[in-house]
Amino acid sequence: MKLHLPTSVWPILLLWLMGAASAAASPLSRLEVHIVTGADELAAGSSLELRIYEAGKNARRLPLVHGEFWPRDSTHVIPVKLSEALDPRTVVRFGLYYRGASPLARSFEVVAADVLLPSSASQPERLLDATLSGVISREGELATLDREQSAMTCKGDADCDDKRACNGRERCAPRAAGADARGCVKGTPLACPVNQVCGEGVGCRGITEPSKSKDPTASQDSTTTQDPSPTRDPPKP
Repeated sequence: MKLHLPTSVWPILLLWLMGAASAAASPLSRLEVHIVTGADELAAGSSLELRIYEAGKNARRLPLVHGEFWPRDSTHVIPVKLSEALDPRTVVRFGLYYRGASPLARSFEVVAADVLLPSSASQPERLLDATLSGVISREGELATLDREQSAMTCKGDADCDDKRACNGRERCAPRAAGADARGCVKGTPLACPVNQVCGEGVGCRGITEPSKSKDPTASQDSTTTQDPSPTRDPPKP
């Protein structure tokens, strides 16, 4: 069965698809974590971290709580600001690490946990398109399965594009020297003329020097001025 849409709908649909693809491909500076707890509460003083594993990098450990108490059967939305931009295409897996406040702490049940990526689409995109669900013992991690390497390897230059012009154009060359875990090779930074720097969206621009303030006493009018008071004739004898 073929789907026939009005001509006016196609540009809107195309822009929506481009926006969703751009969100998944562009490096991100923030995430949003949604967690629904189960029958067990999260005791005050417990540790709960989002751990993100990227190809060729150390795991990111992002705290989601700071000693507060979570009641059972509750929903929590945690905004996470990243100190280093994250490229979702390099993520191998992610998980929730839990450690109870004491050796006698009970397990922690996660009904659902999603890591959402910023998107202009009405439906946010999930990291790795995965939802975590399960029970974590007194100390342990609930994680997704490892992403297959074949799914991470770039297929073309567009897969490596970081949407930045000043650092050069990235290439997909898995067998080239210097290629990263995804098979991408960094581009050559844009070389600007002397006294110019590259700015994203504007290209090479001159360095603006701060304006020098003039000392009002440094320059004075060299013309001679007369006394504005009127002259008087000498008194008559």
